[in-house]
Amino acid sequence: MSLRRFLLPLALASGAPLGAQQPSGAPVIDSASMWQSFTALAADSMEGRRMGTAGNARARGFLVRRLTAANVEPLVPGYVQHFDVVWRDTSARDGVNVLSVARGADTSRIIVVSAHFDHVGVRRGEVYNGADDNASGTAAVLALAQWYAAHPPRHTIIFALFDGEEAGLRGSRAFLESPPVPLRRIAANVNLDMVARLDKNELFAAGATPYPFFRPLLRETARGAPVTLRLGHDFKQSDGLEDWISQSDQASFHDKGIPFVYFGVEDHPDYHRSTDDAERVDAGRYVAAVRTIADFIHRLDESLDKVVPRHR
Repeated sequence: MSLRRFLLPLALASGAPLGAQQPSGAPVIDSASMWQSFTALAADSMEGRRMGTAGNARARGFLVRRLTAANVEPLVPGYVQHFDVVWRDTSARDGVNVLSVARGADTSRIIVVSAHFDHVGVRRGEVYNGADDNASGTAAVLALAQWYAAHPPRHTIIFALFDGEEAGLRGSRAFLESPPVPLRRIAANVNLDMVARLDKNELFAAGATPYPFFRPLLRETARGAPVTLRLGHDFKQSDGLEDWISQSDQASFHDKGIPFVYFGVEDHPDYHRSTDDAERVDAGRYVAAVRTIADFIHRLDESLDKVVPRHR
């Protein structure tokens, strides 16, 4: 890791400028804390965080400790939601989601901000650390939860860290099949999966094609974003890009008719390889991406009732 990559998040945490100003009230990301979470989750000691393994349990314990230390309210007792796993790999029988909440003045409609914390584990003796996929999204959600715990949102926000995404969206499907809150109250999902490797300084937002009411908010965010925010990857014929709708946990929400925006980057040479390590991430671009996502979440929270139709 270069010295620049380590020092830049610390500078940003102390208020160093990065791109355009965020709107008043938008989350200020503690980038030093986020970077520490990111590197801890992507460390060899987590053994690739595969569902049902000791490394996955170690990562889960880390998440719970971080949430507890930040005084983030648990959504369920002890933050954990267990779910049964029945699939071809009999080594995993129990999946565990980590769920917290920041309660807003308006509790009638809820935003779920999510990321999956599992990865693919150890293969042929090599640890697949899954730094971008998806220690990056997990650490970002932790940072957002930390902010909103101290600065309550207008609408209640659930921070869902899902297990078993790599095994077929297991955790998000279990969350929606046995929801801790009534499904009718979940107005939108913002899902983060692979948000650190901005090798081209590009971040994609998918969801505005099936849910066009998100487009104006995303364009407002894009205008002031410190990275290039591109819309797409949400319909095969719309832009020639691969359709990502079914490729991460937002698919579980989409299947239930819950609108989503999914933030992520395109595949890179280290995707699902043992080389997806923290050392390959440019910390400045990662922090800039999370600031961009935080801007959108703030705009969505402020205008939810005007923008997102109520479920019929």
